[in-house]
Amino acid sequence: MNKKQNEELKALVDKATSGDKNSLETLIAGVQDIVFNLSLRMLGTFADAEDATQDILLKMITHLSSFRGDSSFTTWVFRIASNHLKNYKKHMFAHYPLSFKYYGNDIENGKIQDVPDLTQNVEKDILAEELKMSCTNVMLQCLDMESRCIFILGTMFKIDSRIAGDILEMTPEAYRQRLSRIRKKWQIFERILRRIWQRQM
Repeated sequence: MNKKQNEELKALVDKATSGDKNSLETLIAGVQDIVFNLSLRMLGTFADAEDATQDILLKMITHLSSFRGDSSFTTWVFRIASNHLKNYKKHMFAHYPLSFKYYGNDIENGKIQDVPDLTQNVEKDILAEELKMSCTNVMLQCLDMESRCIFILGTMFKIDSRIAGDILEMTPEAYRQRLSRIRKKWQIFERILRRIWQRQM
């Protein structure tokens, strides 16, 4: 974001803080999609993501006066969202935590004949993409909350390590090291998962 855009955004924040409804709605509209997308990937279900998004946007509104413009507005919102989601205890997987070991055993011991046919003549490419997305979502839930957030910011949102480090309040070097370790773990499990599926099919 260039200096002019940052100044315009800061002016919008100042107006919203002063009670200008249109400015506040503009700010909310500009970030609600990224907040929902982050929440969905972090929490795994639409219902939980919708609830968390409302909580995060409310936090953003009530803390708007603390935005100083030292970072971009999006980075500031990401920080609020990440902190909220890392400590979120109301989602389904908080009560039923997953692990790579549990997930792998579940797939390996499952029998393909026990799985109902839900294809309904849908093209195989579409089904394959749906399956990939579903597996990715479950694999995300196998990571602890902070690792999940690091992986999502770096791999799915492709946020620069300096900005991601700022969001998560760690140095860029520490962030890159953590992300590298998580990616290696993820890749190992992906290979195991691929072999299991090949055997099942």
